[in-house]
Amino acid sequence: MADLADRLRGLLASDVYTDKGRLRSDDLLVRERVGHGLGAAAACVRQSTREQPFPPAEVMEPIRRAERLVRAIEDTSAAVRGLPVLNQDKVWDRVRSAGLDELMQFDWTMVGEADALAADAQRVLALDELDVTAMEARLRKLREVMSDRQRYVEIS
Repeated sequence: MADLADRLRGLLASDVYTDKGRLRSDDLLVRERVGHGLGAAAACVRQSTREQPFPPAEVMEPIRRAERLVRAIEDTSAAVRGLPVLNQDKVWDRVRSAGLDELMQFDWTMVGEADALAADAQRVLALDELDVTAMEARLRKLREVMSDRQRYVEIS
């Protein structure tokens, strides 16, 4: 699990989860990084919808799907920011020995899904190329990991 910790630390440009006093700030750093990826994805999709402000009728459905996708991305981003803040003393005591690796795995997955979503959105050249189903699947995965992480922190 040290490899995962090193990758997460490198991705976030910070030495995360290393001592009790940094648990809360590291948690917020992870959330910010996930929010950054989600924001980039939403911006790419939004840009695709602005390139044709008055599209022909045959492309209206992809635009509607893209708008729903942007709302779903923004809702997920708000949910990430709204996760309960880790209680420094209680959580640290529970995760410092055995559970820290699991916590980092949740965080790594959240950051990875958000970045993958942003990368998927950046590859799209035209609105009709937007794979809404795949992007919604990434959002579902991200929400599931968030939920699992929250349960883990509450009961570990």
